[in-house]
Amino acid sequence: MLKLPTLGILIVLAVTAPQTGAVGGDDPAAQLNPAQQMFFLGNHLKGVSPGSILHYQLQGATQGEAPFTDWARITVTGAAGADKHNMEFEFLSGTRHLDFAPAADYVGNPILIHFLEYDINQMAKATGGRNGYFRNAIRRAFATPVMRPTTIAFAGETLQATEIIVKPFVNDRNIDSFQIYQDKRYEFIFSDQIPGSVYRIHSVVPGENGNGLFQEETLTFDKLEAAG
Repeated sequence: MLKLPTLGILIVLAVTAPQTGAVGGDDPAAQLNPAQQMFFLGNHLKGVSPGSILHYQLQGATQGEAPFTDWARITVTGAAGADKHNMEFEFLSGTRHLDFAPAADYVGNPILIHFLEYDINQMAKATGGRNGYFRNAIRRAFATPVMRPTTIAFAGETLQATEIIVKPFVNDRNIDSFQIYQDKRYEFIFSDQIPGSVYRIHSVVPGENGNGLFQEETLTFDKLEAAG
């Protein structure tokens, strides 16, 4: 089983890259920019009761392959204070399945890390590269993100949201080893009005010379199954 990194590890890793507008001080969390704070420190599961199940749908398409639809579930098994939760996971199926160990006292919504670990595995398999290399590149990209307000349509309503965009490989010195991913971008949409706060995670790989799309995957919040 794969274990999720603890909050402390995530924060330390996040601040190892140079920060723009960093506050500084003894608290590593104080050095995070607003996008990192939302991603790593957000109280995403606020208001989600123990026993509830968050459902997500993943849709993907790659040139030359059949499109697919898959699913993921997070079961909140307990709460430890206002911002920490215990959870169990079911993440994707078949050859895409990843087996994540239950998490205890976790801050935030693990679906973010789950998707990135899945995505990193896929890139490593496709290129023969190392998971750690891609993981570090994505981490560093959060030091210089695009962050902007947006709106989403959900359940017949228009909701306020925030979008974070990162492009980890644009200036990578080893890009010749995985050139197809040079312009790959990740788009994360958060809304406090969505259970679990994470509405959508979208990864896009443009086609050669910017023609169309080589690959696109979208994980979207589907529904909250309330505790029964």
